[in-house]
Amino acid sequence: MNYGDGNLPQKKNDHFMVASEFGFKPLWNMMQQMDSLFSQFFNHLDNHLPFHSFQIDTFETETDVIVEVKLPGCKRNQIKLEIVENHLRIGVEDSIQEEIKYPTHTGRKQFYSRREQMITLPYTIPEKDTLVTFQNEMLRISFPKNALQRRFLTLDDQ
Repeated sequence: MNYGDGNLPQKKNDHFMVASEFGFKPLWNMMQQMDSLFSQFFNHLDNHLPFHSFQIDTFETETDVIVEVKLPGCKRNQIKLEIVENHLRIGVEDSIQEEIKYPTHTGRKQFYSRREQMITLPYTIPEKDTLVTFQNEMLRISFPKNALQRRFLTLDDQ
């Protein structure tokens, strides 16, 4: 028996190419179409149901506590703010109604969305001293530190 390289089976990719061109092509096309369908579905879902939260920056200056919230595409009348002690609830509501007239009837579409986020601050938020502005898609809420009543506790020696 001869064990040289001449006796090893030769790799030929011709049978794979022939099989892939004719046997796997319908399967491959179906898989590409399914990928495209799922991609379009999730892109469409993401456009209508935004699950991402607001971009929020909270910081303090020497005199104020400031909360800045980026709200792209929002209008002033869509924003709802609520103060609950040291919590600030920021909500954005959007409602669209569309009426379509057909020859035999009238149809209506309605879309409603609401996003909200609760921010916890280390201080109680004084409503009367709080300043709220909305410019260039940026919501800015600030209140002075001097309105805060902070007290410190001491530890007893035992």
